Amino acid sequence: MADSTIALKTLERKYGDVLFRMALAHMVDVGARNLTDENVEVAIVQIYGKEVADKDNGVISIMTPDFQIQIVRCASELAKFSIWDVFQYLKGNGAFIIR
Repeated sequence: MADSTIALKTLERKYGDVLFRMALAHMVDVGARNLTDENVEVAIVQIYGKEVADKDNGVISIMTPDFQIQIVRCASELAKFSIWDVFQYLKGNGAFIIR
């Protein structure tokens, strides 16, 4: 975490505050635009397919397929919000602050 924080601060200094924030928004936006209903359904099929392959190979996943699917569905719903509203929500609610 500390290494990432240092690297992110270095990146922000390299590009400047405004460009850095716009790049974050772009990164989220690109992901959000790919969370179409069709892509979500494809992802669900892939998750279930991976579960079958993992069982056949004796692989035990940390997350259940149903949990992974809920993450994809939640992300799809989050993608419908303004990126700036999501950032403001995260900032205001300390969503990523480790306590």
